Amino acid sequence: MKSELRKKAKEIRKSLRIEVLSEKIKLNLFNSYFYKQSENILNYYSIGSEVYTLDYFSDTSKKWFIPKIQGENMSVCPYNKDKLRKNQYGICEASTKEITDLSIIDMIIIPALCCDRNGYRIGYGKGYYDRFLKGLTHNPYKVVLTYSDLLYDTVYPETFDVKCDYIVTENKIYTI
Repeated sequence: MKSELRKKAKEIRKSLRIEVLSEKIKLNLFNSYFYKQSENILNYYSIGSEVYTLDYFSDTSKKWFIPKIQGENMSVCPYNKDKLRKNQYGICEASTKEITDLSIIDMIIIPALCCDRNGYRIGYGKGYYDRFLKGLTHNPYKVVLTYSDLLYDTVYPETFDVKCDYIVTENKIYTI
């Protein structure tokens, strides 16, 4: 079922006006209380038809972090636009040293192909974010950005899936 939803989401994305929708999602996120309260934010480096997040790093009122894939796991590094490299998936990640104190992260912006109104998401199927989130010893805001056309009643979550706290679309913010 998830593989069908992944395929459907990729097709729907092709018909969306990503730039316009991404800007509306950004405005909703930046105006949210959880964004305003957060100082240290882990953000994904958007590619393709994902909600565009690269301009978020320009907000100098925040300290930005970016994920780095290491084997089957994900670590967190300070964001530095001059210290990026492409990983095995062609996604830019940090080439800097990872942080050891993850408790400083106040908010995590999580990529998704689609998600449901219960706070579960479908990613790209490798499980990096779910494993990372399960390993945290603190509870940062977990925020998924998605287009409203890709918000479903269910994405058929499994026991290893981690629920997010907020879903931000171009139309509204859903509190889970």
